[in-house]
Amino acid sequence: MSKNTEVFEHFVQTERQRGFSRDFLATWEQCEFWDSVEVGQMRKNPRTFVVQEEDVLAYNKSLGETHPLFVDPEYARRHAPHGTIVVHPVFITTIAFWFAQPGDTGSWIRTPGARNPFQHIEIIEPIRVGDRLTQTQETSDRFWRRDKAYITTHSILTDQNGRKKVEFSGTLILPPTANDVRRFATA
Repeated sequence: MSKNTEVFEHFVQTERQRGFSRDFLATWEQCEFWDSVEVGQMRKNPRTFVVQEEDVLAYNKSLGETHPLFVDPEYARRHAPHGTIVVHPVFITTIAFWFAQPGDTGSWIRTPGARNPFQHIEIIEPIRVGDRLTQTQETSDRFWRRDKAYITTHSILTDQNGRKKVEFSGTLILPPTANDVRRFATA
């Protein structure tokens, strides 16, 4: 484990969190790179993300949430509309990074040195504990602006019943080549 991830270790509480590689500097060579990513093909990720209560609870607490619908499972079972703790809307970012495993399509979002100038998230239906989510993703654009390399992805999350839950797009500024990423990652 590098110094880059040590400061966050106290947030790691669940089995899924322990199994997730958070040290993007250690896996950068397995990422897609700006200059070679394929644009324009929608792909279904082979993985399924099952929304588990322990992951949602750990996430909500790490954000500093205090409302019992977000942090007290027993209270939520009695008072929440669907009988489970409420999934914070920004939990989608956790899911997006989980789907972007090293070596997979979309792994460029894990690129060291990336900056996030903008994103758009549309929650069509709230994500709930117990949902089994699949992702369809397309790298939809790659362009230069103000001497910087930008890349945009478009993703759709659907649940176990085929219902669209979330549609989002995000754009990152990336080092444009593997050598540029190497210079950043090994500095």
